[in-house]
Amino acid sequence: MRITMICIGSTGDVRPYLVLGRELRRRGHEVSICAFATFESAVRAEGLGFRPVSGDVKTFMANLMNGANGVAFLKQVRDTLREFIEPFLADLEAATEGAQAIIGTYFGQVFQSLAEMRRVPYVQTHYFPIDPNPQAPIASAPGQRVGKAWNLATYQLGHLLISTLEKYYLSDWRQSRGMSPRKLEAAPSYELCGHLIPVLYAISPLIMPRPARWGENIHMTGFWLDRRESSYQPDPALDDFLAAGEKPVYIGFGSMNAGDMAETLDIVREAVRESGVRAVLSTGWGGVTVPPEENLYVAGFVPHDWLFDRVSAVVHHGGAGTTATSLRHALPTLVVPFGGDQPFWAERVYAAGCGPKAIPRDKLTAENLAEGLRALISNPEYTRNAACIGEALRNEHGCANAADLIEKAVWDWENGNPAQDGMNI
Repeated sequence: MRITMICIGSTGDVRPYLVLGRELRRRGHEVSICAFATFESAVRAEGLGFRPVSGDVKTFMANLMNGANGVAFLKQVRDTLREFIEPFLADLEAATEGAQAIIGTYFGQVFQSLAEMRRVPYVQTHYFPIDPNPQAPIASAPGQRVGKAWNLATYQLGHLLISTLEKYYLSDWRQSRGMSPRKLEAAPSYELCGHLIPVLYAISPLIMPRPARWGENIHMTGFWLDRRESSYQPDPALDDFLAAGEKPVYIGFGSMNAGDMAETLDIVREAVRESGVRAVLSTGWGGVTVPPEENLYVAGFVPHDWLFDRVSAVVHHGGAGTTATSLRHALPTLVVPFGGDQPFWAERVYAAGCGPKAIPRDKLTAENLAEGLRALISNPEYTRNAACIGEALRNEHGCANAADLIEKAVWDWENGNPAQDGMNI
């Protein structure tokens, strides 16, 4: 089966698709990943096909992850899309030419519309809640702790805003390809050519229990984590630093490059001094040079799967992939969310008792970060809770579960079944 997987996002978005693509390829499927050009070498290294989309991932992420939420966040999405929507849609059409199935991360109804045009099965995947859920509001909404009524209301408002945006940038494209315009909707629409679209959440029910109100087509597979042993060879200086004392704390904000990253990293340096901890700081995509200090090793790219076996705790931005990896490695975790779905993951870590309350980036100071660092390495409850969750996550098989459901979805489509048999994992 020829499968095109579409993933528009940063490393944390693409990495789970690489692991899932590897599993599907192992089962004999021909898999291509459509993503920003930055990820071509990583995709091809897995033996997968690569299909590029227009645009620069760093600019795209900077425009979206600058702390805005609610209506302001949707305006950012609209302004970001305006610049590249036409070549973007053309790239997606080229990427799905000849595909027998399409799998996509969440991007409104765009990828679903491609599957409708191609008349092939489509599988929707998510890294954060997008279906009405009383436990948490929709990603980018303010108020993580307001309550169930607010949480449910945010999904209605969010989907209305998203479908309004889609009428703005998708209607002409659909009409030119013989499809009717999408209607304004206050809930996700999962009907496609007479079939119910399967929805796969790459989330562990250990971290967020599956809401009982979700339909039978919505599945929680567990995280899609890489189980292979890392072959990474570190810089000798990093090896020396790790061996020179107690395990350090990892601090890194991944693909975040919005706002003043130089200021953010200055805050980190001062907090490391105040707290007295040893730390490895990854500068990520911030593009800022940070001088090393006695207790601070400054690194470029170091794979989390390798490094997280060698640190005592982590501080990060709360991306879905980084959160899953830190918890799988049983590490006490402090989240500094910048925007998007990151406040959701910050709340999940705190609710699981694996770290202190999150510090939003716009409230980050050297003083409160130093306090958080001291708590991470001194509170035994964080260590115990992280150890319990880490052991359970290591026994999950998220990618295998997801691949099973994808294969079943295609079988249902080809055999005229509505793809809703109550098979929830």
